[in-house]
Amino acid sequence: MRCFVAAWPDHATRQSLEQLLATLRAQVPAARPMQARNLHLTLAFIGELDSAAATWLAPSIDDLALQSFDWNVDSLGWFPRARVAWAGGPTNPALEASVNAVRAQLDALGVAYDRKAFVAHVTLFRDVRAFACSGPLVEPIPWRTEHVALYAAARDERGPVYQRVGRNA
Repeated sequence: MRCFVAAWPDHATRQSLEQLLATLRAQVPAARPMQARNLHLTLAFIGELDSAAATWLAPSIDDLALQSFDWNVDSLGWFPRARVAWAGGPTNPALEASVNAVRAQLDALGVAYDRKAFVAHVTLFRDVRAFACSGPLVEPIPWRTEHVALYAAARDERGPVYQRVGRNA
């Protein structure tokens, strides 16, 4: 299973991001939009874990009991090499503390993860060949974190879905 630790947005944040996706859709007609149910902020990308390892790890992430944090999504951009368009914003102390706590926990448990520098962003579209919408948002989107947990990529009848792993799934 492809796993990652993510901050999951509250309902209002998800609705605002869904509206942003709809507004931008015509600008990137060949791209694949993220489903609103999958929008998240990755704090640490782990990659492949078998089911037993993911089940073992999930309570350790839940036990961090990270505080919900607010963040502002105030810009659009894209990663040309990854062909991903995103919405993001600058980190703040609460977000940085969450990222550091998650990564310290993974280090303490010996769980490998992608150690690239953290860039606070929410993927909106994949397979983006060009994105002329980069820049500040006219109206920033306030982000409120519902929870931080371990997630795994799966599929259902509607396509890809990110499912929470563990006791509180």
